[in-house]
Amino acid sequence: MNKYIYLLAAIILGSAVSSCYELDLEPKGIFDEGTLFNSDYGIRTYFGAIYNELPIEDFNYYQNKGYASANDIGNYWEGQKNSPAVLGCEAAGRREGEGTSEYWPYERIRRINNFIAAIPAYSDYHSEEQINEYLGEAHFLRAFYYFGMVKRYGGVPLIDELQDPAAPIEELRTPRSTEYDSWKFIYEDLKFAMENMAETSIPGRANRYSAAALMTRAMLYAGSSGSYFHTLSVTGPAVEAGLMGMDEVQAAEFYGYVIEAAQFVEEGGYSLHDGANKEVAFTEVFTTLNKEDLFVKLFGPNNSNQAIYNSRLHHCWDTMVLPLGTGLASDVGSALHPAWDLIKLYQMPALAEENENGEVVPVRFNSLNDLWQSEEMEPRARGTFFFSGMTEVASGEVMDLQAGVYRRFPGTLADATANDQTNDYMELYRIRTYIGTGQIDIQTVDGVPDVKINGLYGISLSGGDEGRSLTGAFIRKYVNPEATAGERGLYLSSTPFKVLRYAEVLLNRAEALYELGLLTGDEGLKAEAFEYINQVRNRAGARHHDMVVAPKEVGGEINALYSIDENRQFIRDERARELAFENHRFFDLRRWRVLHSKVQDFYHRGLMGYYVVDEGKYIFLNDREKENRGLGYNRANYYQQIPGGQINRNPNLIRNDGH
Repeated sequence: MNKYIYLLAAIILGSAVSSCYELDLEPKGIFDEGTLFNSDYGIRTYFGAIYNELPIEDFNYYQNKGYASANDIGNYWEGQKNSPAVLGCEAAGRREGEGTSEYWPYERIRRINNFIAAIPAYSDYHSEEQINEYLGEAHFLRAFYYFGMVKRYGGVPLIDELQDPAAPIEELRTPRSTEYDSWKFIYEDLKFAMENMAETSIPGRANRYSAAALMTRAMLYAGSSGSYFHTLSVTGPAVEAGLMGMDEVQAAEFYGYVIEAAQFVEEGGYSLHDGANKEVAFTEVFTTLNKEDLFVKLFGPNNSNQAIYNSRLHHCWDTMVLPLGTGLASDVGSALHPAWDLIKLYQMPALAEENENGEVVPVRFNSLNDLWQSEEMEPRARGTFFFSGMTEVASGEVMDLQAGVYRRFPGTLADATANDQTNDYMELYRIRTYIGTGQIDIQTVDGVPDVKINGLYGISLSGGDEGRSLTGAFIRKYVNPEATAGERGLYLSSTPFKVLRYAEVLLNRAEALYELGLLTGDEGLKAEAFEYINQVRNRAGARHHDMVVAPKEVGGEINALYSIDENRQFIRDERARELAFENHRFFDLRRWRVLHSKVQDFYHRGLMGYYVVDEGKYIFLNDREKENRGLGYNRANYYQQIPGGQINRNPNLIRNDGH
């Protein structure tokens, strides 16, 4: 018995001694600043969360809720249904709000400022060159976060030093800086990054050319604010203080920064990804890592060790844009549908012509395939959309998107589209199916037997908005051509998101050159813009387009509040064609201050292919999409309101009220 008492006492004594000894050590498993900042691995770990929370409008971005972070959004696949592509008029889908989510990332900025303040003290572990590279990377990250705010709010509090949380509260209540100073702050951060960051980086991490590419984007936004703010005719305390908007005379400075940064990128050796087969080459831009990439966000499927559930390192793109079918979408299916407003911008065969009476009527085709098999269609369009008759590579499925039939079509295009969904003319001649997903409706029509009413993936009037087409086409861009059927479910897509790529830099440069040419009256700058436009069009397989020397004024983006000539509009349309579904269009329309007028009484339309029974021919009509959803945008949202909770904490923040 005594031996057990002695043993127990020894254990207790040993534990006590051990406990006292351990209290003198740093807790194990805690990665403090000293542990992280003394190695490249540690610094990458520190930067990891900062990169992961950058304001990137990727696959998981909600137009009305913002950037996914941990569990704050819930089902990431809903991001496609609420994509900015809907409000940007690129696609039909659900619309819940107007893209006015709050964004106030000062916690992340504090992490960056902490690193900037601390890293010089670790010179025993890193060379001076390495420390400068890390500092450059930190300034790039900080600029990215500020860009996410300034493009929404205008001027914001500029905090470039680590604040002491124990300081008097009055010292921590930083007021907003002017919008001009806020853009200049981003410029200075990116300039420092361009001068100090490493020349190369692994995929997923930025380098000095990534910083220059972001410079072209951010400074183009700044230039647009100078050029177009006056069109809103907004007044109020925030405007009077310079927190909202800039003067037109300030725009030229920022367009100049775009041009300089684009030249810097060009000298870095980046180029457009091209190939003999331009359609395939264009799809590869978005499904492979290539020489066009300036900064990418990497993803992994839910079951890989690249990603963990709810980490935002997975996405659902394939299953959300493809229809339900063998080897295609296995969950949800086709929740985002390409719209006619985008499709019509691409080079393609004529869909309408004048008849002998001078009336505009649909062109008759022998097959729906004639649309995309024509040499008139640019390869980039085939790389962006799946049209009826195209084969999806990974599954081998043919996209049969026939929308219905017309018994006969004796009228004009105007007859077919008058009053849209309640058009008695259409209902007199048109037949569409109510049959379910995965089925084809066969009927006898006016005595003609075995008439196929719908394509396997075409429109059905039954059910909701998932599984089949709503608009007569599907999105191909970013769809993985090597995916297996098991990789096309929720949280299983792994294609990288191209945050910054060389084609965008060329387009940013072109727009800045033309806008600067307009401001200064320099025709040479305006002509130079089309050199870069045509580099992009050449890769797309589209026709060369020269600047019009004496351009006509065009309506532009519907009732624009300022003059838009046909060259300026072409440059804008080229952005829409090249950058489709990369979540630029919504923000472009905002920075040009034309979104509110463009979507006034707006309804998404599609490119519907119909069989005309009595002729044995096919026609295409830009009917309204099946769910008949309309759009609108409040011009007050060009400058989003400063979050109310932040104003409550900091009464020095002037609201973005205007009238």
